[in-house]
Amino acid sequence: NCSQFETSSSVVLDDVDLDDLYNEASHQAVLGIIAPMILEIQPDSKWEDAHYRQMASFIRYCHAEEELKELLYNNKVQFVVLKGNAAAISYKEPSYRTMGDIDFLVDGNDFDRTKRLLFDNGYAMVADSDKHPRHVVYSKNGVEFELHRKFSHEDIDIEKEVIFGLKECIEVKIDDHSFPMLPPLANGLVLLDHMRMHLKSGLGLRQVVDWMMYVYRNLDDEFWESSFRSVAASKGLEVLAVTATRMCQIYLGLPLSFTWCSSADEKICKELMECLLVSGNFGRKNGSGNFVETVTTSIRREGLFRWLQMAGEHNWAAYRKHHWLKPFCWIYQAFRYAGQGLKTGRKGKELLGDLDRSKERYELLKKLGIS
Repeated sequence: NCSQFETSSSVVLDDVDLDDLYNEASHQAVLGIIAPMILEIQPDSKWEDAHYRQMASFIRYCHAEEELKELLYNNKVQFVVLKGNAAAISYKEPSYRTMGDIDFLVDGNDFDRTKRLLFDNGYAMVADSDKHPRHVVYSKNGVEFELHRKFSHEDIDIEKEVIFGLKECIEVKIDDHSFPMLPPLANGLVLLDHMRMHLKSGLGLRQVVDWMMYVYRNLDDEFWESSFRSVAASKGLEVLAVTATRMCQIYLGLPLSFTWCSSADEKICKELMECLLVSGNFGRKNGSGNFVETVTTSIRREGLFRWLQMAGEHNWAAYRKHHWLKPFCWIYQAFRYAGQGLKTGRKGKELLGDLDRSKERYELLKKLGIS
């Protein structure tokens, strides 16, 4: 990741297994960053194909975002892009960031109108807010869109800062593509909280690099002390911010000029790095074991009954229509959990490994102050 900074660095491929590197970069969703560096040193058809796929994917992503922007602006709907290009804008080469779906936020008063606009213009609904209370999922021409009515999750509320950011949004450009995004404070909170959420289920290098590049472009010592620190502390995110940033300095090449993270416990930095290397982007390296690990971590954090009740209220569509069912949500979730656990097909030793990882992750969450 030294390639992301304006510093000279030499990459040595001696004793590097390129197949292993390719697989790891794929698991971590950072293949787009690494491929150009490999190709500068030696030609390789697999890495070249990966690079061209990345470029084509980015062009397609920006075209879809441009079409969305035109629709919303023509109908006077204010919105901001969340993550995605709002993270890529901080990269040395934004097109190298691997993209997923297009997340965007509108004012709550515009939410229902935006749903109708999307439906009337060929965006097919994939999942309604009955399944995802924070957003609705659409698909068009093979690209998924998440229309957010809010960003915050239940356990940490940064909605005040995000809504203020929506009203004070800024228009930025990547090459010829312009889009609205949150101003630096709110955008940083979104990227930090996004990292926090994936730490519970599957933090990967992509989310960490998003945060690292945001820090590099925005979060110098002055901004941290004058604005960001107090807000992060009030949301219980200060320790994570300090630890993740110091980890990036130790392992990922972030310059040492950012001294606000110097107080971090470097043992916890190492644990965090090991956690994301084991997990992969969205926990994909754990395969079906990620489900067991994630659920057991949540149970350790919340307690069994409280977790079953909260998860049941979130997952049971019937409850959201008939609130008298609330006392039975924990029962619904217990059966749902049992069914999902059976589907994983995990064997005894595998399940024990999942449980051990969940204990380690829970302990790490506690150390980061986000358990």
